[in-house]
Amino acid sequence: MSMHEVDGGILHALRVAGWLGAERFPAWGVAEPEDALTRLVEAGRVRLVRSPRGEMYGLTPEGTEAATSAVAAWLAGLDPAGSAALGAALAGFEAHDGTLKRLVTGYQAGARDTVGQDLRDFHEQARGALDAVASAAPLWASYPERLENALLQVEKGELDHVASPLLESYHTVWHLAHRDMRLVCEARHP
Repeated sequence: MSMHEVDGGILHALRVAGWLGAERFPAWGVAEPEDALTRLVEAGRVRLVRSPRGEMYGLTPEGTEAATSAVAAWLAGLDPAGSAALGAALAGFEAHDGTLKRLVTGYQAGARDTVGQDLRDFHEQARGALDAVASAAPLWASYPERLENALLQVEKGELDHVASPLLESYHTVWHLAHRDMRLVCEARHP
């Protein structure tokens, strides 16, 4: 990855997620974010806050503007078919959103015995939509693998990977993917 791509990946991840610790960037495709984070903090695009959870990074207004501009530039280069694929991917994804919300709500209400199998069944039903998401935009390519990784943890009995916001849980990754797609698709039609 070039320096420009790494910086853009970090800015986009922070625009979608809000605040992230450095250890979360590899899931977004930035394997070694430390130098880029230092550079972006020094440039005034990213701010660093020390919290009880460790160092957290978030966008400054300049960083938000840079992240928004980068997506707008990418969208401007899409042909009509590529732009339509974005909307279709979002629609296909959203068709499964209510089902996942009900599954997670049931889990949070105590339905834990079958959550691994229920989540696997859901994941298989949503697989076509997830594949469409991954192929619609390079920004979205990591989501299917991230969801699969969270699911594998749940199947191993690591139930925090169902919905914990503090890690790459299934529900957290799904929520981030949904937010990401909405931000990008809304930018198509300002």
